[in-house]
Amino acid sequence: MTQPEQPGGPPAGARPAPARKVLIVEDETLVGIGLKAHLEKLGHNVVGQADDAAQALAMFTQHSPDLVLMDIRLDNGASGDQKGDDGIDLSTKLLAIRRVPIVIISAYSEDALHARAAAAGVFGYLVKPVTREALAAQIAVVLRRFTDTETLRDERDTATQSLETRKLVDRAKGILMKRLSLDEPAAHKRLQSESQKRRVSIGEIAKKVIESEKLLGG
Repeated sequence: MTQPEQPGGPPAGARPAPARKVLIVEDETLVGIGLKAHLEKLGHNVVGQADDAAQALAMFTQHSPDLVLMDIRLDNGASGDQKGDDGIDLSTKLLAIRRVPIVIISAYSEDALHARAAAAGVFGYLVKPVTREALAAQIAVVLRRFTDTETLRDERDTATQSLETRKLVDRAKGILMKRLSLDEPAAHKRLQSESQKRRVSIGEIAKKVIESEKLLGG
């Protein structure tokens, strides 16, 4: 039996996303107010509502939101005949500062906009008018996708760093073997000993050995 929707709560049967700090970037005041009301009923905290790129950048830096709802058209931020960044351009700038899930909220649904949004790295796209049910579902999916993507990114970065460290250590071992007439186990032990004594990573010690070799013209 379908349960009725609870007043002020998430859609019936939906599993609400954990509360998040949300920044709204929307140049239509009434639309922004509506989104804010939806978010607050879903249990989220709206930390700011910006209507142009400059305000959005300032609020993003100040409040460190967990989620951004981004309109595409931000004409109010324009001066004279020159338009400012649209929401997709702004998303690229925000993601360069700090990675955060961004959902595009737009009255437009052209394939070209979808492609630009995906290339910019946003995680969701909703077409106006946005219902509370659609917003709740999108946020839940976007937060999960963002978490999974960041986990894969961290694993990839760790693997890359590990590979780079191994390359540095192998190169440093070769230098010690040549300079000090050590075999490979002894050279590795020497690097480990210096790492522990100086309380820095073995990769940093390897870098110092390589730099010293370059300085000596090796």
